[in-house]
Amino acid sequence: MRRYRVYYRTKDGLADYLFLFEEQPDGTWHAYIESQPGYQRRASDAHSIHRLSDGNRKYVCWNTPLYSYSQVKQVAALWADKTQQYIRTSRF
Repeated sequence: MRRYRVYYRTKDGLADYLFLFEEQPDGTWHAYIESQPGYQRRASDAHSIHRLSDGNRKYVCWNTPLYSYSQVKQVAALWADKTQQYIRTSRF
């Protein structure tokens, strides 16, 4: 099982996110969220913020399986940028 810890700075340069990209036993990848800014007064339920739980770990919710490191990296960056937009404006 492959695992990579990756920092990502949002495109606006205002926030840093820390992910653990982890290959699952079925060959798919999850982007576990290890560190991110708080949601301030925004809704932070799993549906609103597109996060799922795996025990006590949170990971990025995506509608199709991710089968490569490249895919999970792109999805995590998109999620971080959209999350940052949500924190600023309350819209994705």
